[in-house]
Amino acid sequence: MTSSPGRSGTSGLPKIAKFGAETPMSRNDKKPMAAGFRRLFNSRHGKAVFPRAMKDELQFEAFLPFVSLQADDKTILTRGGELIQCIRVDGLNSMTASDRDIALLKETVAELLAQQGERYSVYVHKISRPFKATLAPVEAGDFAKEVDAAWTRVVAGRTLRDKTLTISIINRPAGLFGSLSAGDKLKEIFSRKRKTDALQAFIANKTERLTDLDETVGVVVATLAQLKARVLTGASGELIGFLEGIGTGIELPAFPSNDLGVLARSVCNYRATFRGTRVHVTGGVVPNRVGHVFTIKNYPTGTFPGMFDELNLPIDMVITNSFVPISDDRASELIRRNLEQRRGSGDAAETDQQMLREGRNKVASGLETLGSHHMTVAIYAEDEKTLARAAADVRQIAQETGTRIITEAFAGQGHYFAQWPGNATYRARTGLISNHVFAGMAALHRTPTGLTGDLLPWGTPLSVFPTPEKSGYLFSFHPAGEADKEPPAGHTVIFGPSSGGKSVLISFLMTQAQRVGARVFAFDYLRGLEVQIEALGGSYTTISPHRPTGLNPLFAETDMAGQAWLSEWLTALLNRSERPLSPVQTQQLHDAVVQTATAPDHLRNFDGFPSLFRHLDDNGDLEQRVREWAPGGRYGWVFGGNVADNFALDQNVMGFDMTAVLDSDNEKERTAILGYIFQRLERKLQDRHPTIIVIDEAWNALGTEYFADKLEKWLVTARKLNAVVVMVTQFPSQLDKSRAGAAILQGVQTQILIPNRAASAENYAALNLNDREMGIVLGAPTGSRLALIRNASASVVVDVNLAPLGDQLKILGGSKTGRAAFEAYRARHQKKEEIA
Repeated sequence: MTSSPGRSGTSGLPKIAKFGAETPMSRNDKKPMAAGFRRLFNSRHGKAVFPRAMKDELQFEAFLPFVSLQADDKTILTRGGELIQCIRVDGLNSMTASDRDIALLKETVAELLAQQGERYSVYVHKISRPFKATLAPVEAGDFAKEVDAAWTRVVAGRTLRDKTLTISIINRPAGLFGSLSAGDKLKEIFSRKRKTDALQAFIANKTERLTDLDETVGVVVATLAQLKARVLTGASGELIGFLEGIGTGIELPAFPSNDLGVLARSVCNYRATFRGTRVHVTGGVVPNRVGHVFTIKNYPTGTFPGMFDELNLPIDMVITNSFVPISDDRASELIRRNLEQRRGSGDAAETDQQMLREGRNKVASGLETLGSHHMTVAIYAEDEKTLARAAADVRQIAQETGTRIITEAFAGQGHYFAQWPGNATYRARTGLISNHVFAGMAALHRTPTGLTGDLLPWGTPLSVFPTPEKSGYLFSFHPAGEADKEPPAGHTVIFGPSSGGKSVLISFLMTQAQRVGARVFAFDYLRGLEVQIEALGGSYTTISPHRPTGLNPLFAETDMAGQAWLSEWLTALLNRSERPLSPVQTQQLHDAVVQTATAPDHLRNFDGFPSLFRHLDDNGDLEQRVREWAPGGRYGWVFGGNVADNFALDQNVMGFDMTAVLDSDNEKERTAILGYIFQRLERKLQDRHPTIIVIDEAWNALGTEYFADKLEKWLVTARKLNAVVVMVTQFPSQLDKSRAGAAILQGVQTQILIPNRAASAENYAALNLNDREMGIVLGAPTGSRLALIRNASASVVVDVNLAPLGDQLKILGGSKTGRAAFEAYRARHQKKEEIA
């Protein structure tokens, strides 16, 4: 059902009517005034120090409902006998979620509301807070440190925000205890003749309701498990910090006081003063600030999930939605009256009447629940000018949804207190809406912010990127894992158009990976990473037929594990589909490997290796195949002529230009070179030091029969050895052409997609993108530097515009421009060293 127009009035403001144009409230004063302070207040010195008006000053805690935190450390008892538990959820990213997932979340929340019944009310709070990026410092490499320092300044200047989403489930008492007013329950208990029985009845009733609340909250947490729902506790500092943050716009850890007194006193760690439509927050642990509280005057004609998602301003903000259900009988009666009034007044809006009739049927059949709704948007700033700008933005965003919001002076004080769960009596403007409408208006939408260091196997995120929603995303290759256990798979594939920024992004991530001192081995194409590798203090080598490769597996792989690998690898290398090796040839090949492993150093090469097969009765077939890899053979440039193995992975950052290998389109050469280099890498990784292996044009480099069989196992091995393999290609469709494509997609946890307006949906069919994700990839604005990051836990759009890095960006981009910038950078540093 659509919402009805909100009503004005202040019937829900008991006691508040005493507030004037300027109404201060004391901080942590007891009621009545504490005896010790009263004596001081009335003494000669007190009269000289304290204003006499303090005697009549209203007390903040008196307007909050919280009495005590129960023994379970998660349930709050209110003055009205209500029991409250608060659930924190991560939320759904509405920018990348599918329409189906957004609608499903809305329906799920609506069903939860309907199942709880009228004895439960619900508050949903979205509190905006500054985004905090906590990353380990970059300590190695001058260039890496300078890039990190520059990027840190860029991110700090973006005023990024995060949000918390909290659902408060409120169990309302029924029967005798539910019918009494907030202050009369204890009076009723102690006015009875049998006080003990009455107290026991109250405790039994509370215990029963507490069990019911636990079950209800358990259902909510289980149902919203995908949003990582969890219950807030006092010991964590989150529960009291959340309640305090409702009134200040700043959510900080806070804990319940050990002193005797109501729990509200632990929440009132500041002073709130009302002046007209403003609330001034002073004292406590938050900076002095001024706030506006908006509420709905006229509801929109229609609602949809995420209609208020645009309220992501760079300012502290608290958005509160509350829903207090009414009985089905009362709901049906209200709808009946509304229909009669419309018919009696000759209302010609037949569509509205039809919607009301449908709503009545849904209520009668239990498909829909009605309740009174109240929404506030509280914004806070440290000066009036900033507040005024934000207020104008809030009004504009609300207007775009068809919602009219207002601020009020007198009733505004009630709106302020109505933000707290358990304070429904202070709600001055409410509208009758359905559970489905509420689920849309209070949509649980939030941009994911990535994983913090305590959840990552490398102990820190590698970098942070802004998002279009003005939030921040902590980037890491890995999903959640523990540093002292086997790391989860962090393998990544990057898709993007030619000259679309892939090399810049890869270079930036390699640079940021120096935060963990990661080794980098990059298998490059067209020398795209040469400058960047050198800037990181690494070496760059070209593997081509025009220069010795230094590769000699017969010299290096001599232990038992090496012999086993060498036998298998040579078998794959020498085998031919039209004439497979016979069992005798395979055995002879193994025997020759074993014999060579024990030979003197000068004999462990491909020069004399073919002669070991001369005696084999196969008309010289195996000898001829082996001789192709000896000096003078068709593939002799790969291993032939290398008396020893000079291929050393002895630096932390190394790049290898594979252009000649990839352009030759010769599968045998790719299998030989990459197969052996990966074997050497696997040995190097045995120390389990964090390592990144970059493979450019991965679909081509790994698209051989050998890797099609081995890649999945090799990716698992690399993961166990604490390595991340980053593969780069233009389109996912290229993987369909590669025999290793299936293994790549199955073994990779993280995908980074750089938008490509020239591509088509067919190019990305292998990734199963939803409509929103596809729209981002194919329709990102020209000139924008966005990237879509997808992993097991999130799908998020980030801003990878590195232009503010200036000359450092030129180096990260490589090419001739990057080379010139790097030479100038190196000259500056050499001059500084000479001066020093």
